[in-house]
Amino acid sequence: MSYNITDNVEHNETHCQGQAFMVFIGLSDFFSVIVGQPLIAKLLWTAIHSKRADVLNINLAFYHNFQYLLTVIHYFMVISKARQHIQIMMFLYVYVLIGGPMMLSFICLERYIAVVHPTFYPLLRTYRCREACALSVWLVSMPSAVLKAFSLELKIKSHSIDSVSYSVLMAMVVVMVWSNVTMLKALKMSGPTTDKLHPSKQRAIQTVRAISILMLLCYIPVGVMSKYKSIKGYGATCILVPLSIMLASVASVVHPILYLVTRGNLFSCQR
Repeated sequence: MSYNITDNVEHNETHCQGQAFMVFIGLSDFFSVIVGQPLIAKLLWTAIHSKRADVLNINLAFYHNFQYLLTVIHYFMVISKARQHIQIMMFLYVYVLIGGPMMLSFICLERYIAVVHPTFYPLLRTYRCREACALSVWLVSMPSAVLKAFSLELKIKSHSIDSVSYSVLMAMVVVMVWSNVTMLKALKMSGPTTDKLHPSKQRAIQTVRAISILMLLCYIPVGVMSKYKSIKGYGATCILVPLSIMLASVASVVHPILYLVTRGNLFSCQR
């Protein structure tokens, strides 16, 4: 990434204590926790009680729960003017930049195998591929976020961590684009005797399209902002980073809605 965060954390913190910044952070955190938390809880309940436990979406729910917890802690540190709020914000930035796209890309790959290579689909369970993918999200995102948050104390070049985060994000976007395009082509191939798709395939197409829109509106803009070279210092720390976190928070809310809608469980009255 191209932005340069000032080496003095207190200096950044002072600049990020303005009223506009406080309102922006407050709205972002309010949206994430108040709107996202009930949806994530509903997704977790649905995924656990499905016929086969949805490992990837269960892991995604726990991942976003930890994100929401950090946003609450961060907001209280901002309003109390605690010195560590910049560190938490930087941790959150790398955390959402890596984890969300990784989880969605693994979900896309799972559906890709189910649709395009159905004979290999049972092997995902045999070899615990879902569990390995879920674990890899934590193993990649958590150390990277910790290194980013404490880069000054550990005397690590922040730019190197940013480059890793950006590379992971772009790689996951490429995976999602490739798997979604391939699945859409396969799903649109109707049977020889009918032009209508099976309802399960129709739901799969809706899910694939929704994830593509989510990627286009949320994660690709985050990637573009991370490479925006003309904003440095204050603009990077107090504008681009919170905006990126907010877009990732929107994505964390939209995905559970799509997941629950495709299964008819968005509202408690639905069966």
